Amino acid sequence: MENMKKLAKGYYAVTVNAEELENGIFTYKGVRYSAEPGVNLFPCLNDAYVAATEIPTEIIQGLAYESFDTPVVLMGAGRHEYNKGTPGNRSVNVDRSIAILGEGASVNPNVPSENPNEAPTLNPERAENETLLWGSFWWGRFIVWRDVEKIIFDGLSLSKMCIEDDRGTNNVNAFIAFRNIIYTSPMFRTLFRIAQAKADSNLHRTIEITNIRIKDMDDCDYGNYLITPAVDELILDGVVIDTTSQVVGFSSVARDLSNIPLNSDKAKITIRNSFFKNLLSENGICTSCDDVGDKRFDFEIENTTFVDASREGESPLNAALPTNNCYLSVKNSRFVDTRGNEAAAISIRGEGKNVVVENTVFEGFGENVGRLHVETDAPDYIENRNADWESGTEDSHTVIAEQNADFSALDALYEGRRAYYGDLHVHTSCGGTSDGGYPMKDWPAAMDAIDLDFAAVVDHKQMRGFFLPEWDEERFIIGMEPGTAITDIEKVRHGLRSMHYCMMFPHKYGLAMVFANFPEFNFRGDELTGYCAYPSFTKARMAELVAFINSIGGVVVHAHPKEMMCSEDPLDYYIGEHSYIETIRNGYGSNLSSRDYETWKGILAAGKHMYASAGSDTHNIVKNNSVSTLYTKEKCGRAFFDVMKSGDFSVGAVGMKMEIDGAPIGSELVYREGLVLNLKIDDFYKHEFHEGTPYRVRVITDRGIAYESTYNGKLPQKLSLKVQKRMFYRVEIFDTVRVYVVSHTNPIWLDKAPESAE
Repeated sequence: MENMKKLAKGYYAVTVNAEELENGIFTYKGVRYSAEPGVNLFPCLNDAYVAATEIPTEIIQGLAYESFDTPVVLMGAGRHEYNKGTPGNRSVNVDRSIAILGEGASVNPNVPSENPNEAPTLNPERAENETLLWGSFWWGRFIVWRDVEKIIFDGLSLSKMCIEDDRGTNNVNAFIAFRNIIYTSPMFRTLFRIAQAKADSNLHRTIEITNIRIKDMDDCDYGNYLITPAVDELILDGVVIDTTSQVVGFSSVARDLSNIPLNSDKAKITIRNSFFKNLLSENGICTSCDDVGDKRFDFEIENTTFVDASREGESPLNAALPTNNCYLSVKNSRFVDTRGNEAAAISIRGEGKNVVVENTVFEGFGENVGRLHVETDAPDYIENRNADWESGTEDSHTVIAEQNADFSALDALYEGRRAYYGDLHVHTSCGGTSDGGYPMKDWPAAMDAIDLDFAAVVDHKQMRGFFLPEWDEERFIIGMEPGTAITDIEKVRHGLRSMHYCMMFPHKYGLAMVFANFPEFNFRGDELTGYCAYPSFTKARMAELVAFINSIGGVVVHAHPKEMMCSEDPLDYYIGEHSYIETIRNGYGSNLSSRDYETWKGILAAGKHMYASAGSDTHNIVKNNSVSTLYTKEKCGRAFFDVMKSGDFSVGAVGMKMEIDGAPIGSELVYREGLVLNLKIDDFYKHEFHEGTPYRVRVITDRGIAYESTYNGKLPQKLSLKVQKRMFYRVEIFDTVRVYVVSHTNPIWLDKAPESAE
């Protein structure tokens, strides 16, 4: 090993070159070092991280650092995995401070373009000998916990890799830095997910994101984020994002992710020396701080360019300034929209007055700075009139005045029923293969605490739960959630053709009947000890499974569709007539909910009869953020299941009753002249009702909105419409403040062929 430097103390090397590993050689930035395998030379990052304990006292060649105060992991050129030989490349739990440096450490991946409207190009110094850290779709995560004070990532290309700081109660001033990083597509997880600190915590965090490059990033339709910060300070410096479908920041589509730390009296977000172009998701760049109170929030932007940095017709910068404790400063920047955008370049949400805009160029917008007015007043009743009238909406319908309407058929359909609220997709801890974190025996009491009446328990791979003594016949719906890959779907991106589906049954032996008729599940054991596999299916075999389950009285729900399958064709998510698809998942305002809802609308537009459903998919605590509202005569699991199977329920937090010609929600009719739609909106789940919120009611057909009006959510509503020849009618209720659908019905279809009418 003559003419070779010895790797200095405090550096731990990772090589993917088998010959180097065997011979104790490590090459970094063109310099060859001698190292000792198993001591300071390793085949994968996780092994090096476990061994890294000492801190360097010298700076090796090629690193623009004055000193280090953590151990340093050096990663050589090539494609790396987290854990060598570990199936799934599972996540790394970071429990102490570390610096992880790739070949590109201290080298900016971005070179400015001469045209100010064009994104910086890739630095040719980063084109060769790159360190690519390759994660995995589900498990490519660095999870931060304990009192970690400092984490630095520098000079890597990252694929399917994110960081999740899940801490809420630690006592530490933490610093996390990502420098000179190239992100490669796709990435469906949030790249920087930072959990909110507890109000009594001494955890304070500064996040620095410097010289980052994201180009042509596909988020697989998942609707996740670049970053979700509620930290003391966030700095984005030299960030280049050119075309991404991710929600860039810094809140959700519903603007309900706060940027205010609960345990700090101030917070600051700074964007400088950055470039954003072709941001394809909702809200452009958005902050949220409605809970600022007496705290201070600063949002500063300097020397930054925005080009077509929003969806068409939306503002690229949406700043929340609810009070004068919030400050927005935009200096020496450019806002350009080449499409001609009637919206404001900068949209202010709230009444705060502290806005400074200096030396900034605006091109192609309706106005430079606009204020988004949020309505808080709404009438007690949706619009009706003393005489019949035309709604004047895009699919205009005749509205029958209330005094001329006849609701007797509707009242007869729902006589003796009351509203119940529940979750149609949950997981418990009940032994066997269940992976829930909350014991089944404790569920009823926890449900009572949050006014949850029922839950569909669909623990994975087994039927054990509904044969246990703690199974609650009054509260639980029988089910199981398997998974599959649909092998012959052709239009998916990135090979993402998997799905999970919830099978639900009216009795406890429905699942056994499925296993008996579909040997692909390879069920082994008895009802208490048995378990099954997740088989792969063709589309035709999946359709056979759905048809069989329907024939024995069960239902099949395509669960969290956009989480596991990536296709632009809604019909790839369709699994058969009278099957279901989740349209609200893990919250009404979640990005997944909005994308799943759009997928269902595409399926309906294609003429398919597919019901919608909702569920939290909780694997931990009992939740009430994704309820469905069912009207039944009794409180029992079988009654809840029967109503769900009929499709006659509201997917969401507002109960609705509707009929056409005596047929309720979920029915299929033959259209004829003279039909009337009658609707009553009677019950609002109290945990989702918000005072001072206008709720918009829409009756929707396959041709558009047939009726639209707003009310305050408090009083029962009535509506009667003259039916026209349409494929279907359905209703949605939209929260205009939080910008999401809080409830929608399944359709009543009117496209049944006359010859098939009974």
